[in-house]
Amino acid sequence: MANDPVVIDKRPRSLVHMFLARVEDTPDEDAFYYPVDGGWQESTWAQTHELVEGLAAGLLSLGIEVEDRVAILASTRFEWVLGHLATLWAGGAVTAVDPDADDATIAAVLADSRARVVIAEDYDAVRMLWRIRARIRDVTKVVQIDGDYPDQRVLTLEGLLGLGSEHLADHPRALSQRLYAVRRDGLAALTYVDDLAGGLRGVRLSHAARTYQATAVAMLGQLTDADLAYLALPLRTAYAQSLLGVQLACGFPIALEGRPDRAVESVALVRPTFIAATPGLLERIRAAIEEEHRPGLLRRQRTVDKLVRTDVRELFGDRLRFVLCGGGALDTELLEFFEGAGVTVLEAYGRAEAGGAVSIALPEDAGSRTAGRPLPGTDVRISGDGEIQVASPGVMDGYHGRRGDSEAVLDQGWLSTGDAGVLDEEGRVRVLGGYVARHGE
Repeated sequence: MANDPVVIDKRPRSLVHMFLARVEDTPDEDAFYYPVDGGWQESTWAQTHELVEGLAAGLLSLGIEVEDRVAILASTRFEWVLGHLATLWAGGAVTAVDPDADDATIAAVLADSRARVVIAEDYDAVRMLWRIRARIRDVTKVVQIDGDYPDQRVLTLEGLLGLGSEHLADHPRALSQRLYAVRRDGLAALTYVDDLAGGLRGVRLSHAARTYQATAVAMLGQLTDADLAYLALPLRTAYAQSLLGVQLACGFPIALEGRPDRAVESVALVRPTFIAATPGLLERIRAAIEEEHRPGLLRRQRTVDKLVRTDVRELFGDRLRFVLCGGGALDTELLEFFEGAGVTVLEAYGRAEAGGAVSIALPEDAGSRTAGRPLPGTDVRISGDGEIQVASPGVMDGYHGRRGDSEAVLDQGWLSTGDAGVLDEEGRVRVLGGYVARHGE
């Protein structure tokens, strides 16, 4: 299947089509693990489907039409995934919002995207939306995940499920009809990124871009339904959302960890076969391990190093195959720390504007200090100025409402990434840094 263009051309029309196929193939297999009081809870594909179906029908009952924006303002958690899939099934486009952003930033994103519904995490998030209500006039309803805000414009998650049940009773074919109306080139997501001028701009990604990412990574043949992924990254990022698509293509379960202070502790409980990480997460893990052994670092360096290596392996568990690291430059010293402990770290390079991943190192690339070769169906070239340029089915349609910005980075199917890099003799991508920052543009 690797590099077979037919597989890419004939991929499903949307992630929802992939989700429904996965549910049909393996309904009783675990799909997600997530923390609850006292431990971890699992949800099978069939159980996840039941919830997603109800929430999607609930969004239809609220009047969500094709390409209407539904914003998700929450940390990494199971309900984020449910809202993501439900929005796509209802034909809407997911707007991922950083829950840690300030009021002005959140107001700007919601206003720019013209979100109609916001799925908000808790009372504090809803209270914040109340403060900025004058700036988010397009928002007609808020769905609160935790708690019950005393306002008729705010629904609980259970309330939305109830509306969905009623809607399906009255319109049993509503969801199948809506799914039929979803177009490959229709808007599936708005992911907001830095506009290099102190603000944010929305990256417009189609359903075709989303399914391409999932299909292309699956074609690498490294992941199967026997794997278990550990994800402790913000789901608002293109990296994390790409992994949700890859999961649908491959069938592995994902353990979702949205508690930053528990990420180091919980990875040992989950015992994943691979970890989706950023340099920041790896740095926190290293710091936690070194802090534990700090008293000995001044006394018996060689013995402590041996203990540190043992602790790293024990922390990650006996099933770990590799750590996939993306979302930023990986420091050589940090990489050597984990490699010295026997942990295989594979680098990935991507951009939100390219739909997520551009290239991924395979196990045979470990130690090459590259981000591997471009994904099947993706072409990479280096401009005369040393800038990485990408052409693939995953490239964005443009920046939302910013034609000039879009034309500045898109030229005849090629995306100028703003990153400096080179291709080695084997065609692997090595990222050197920020092109725009280097040239002072």
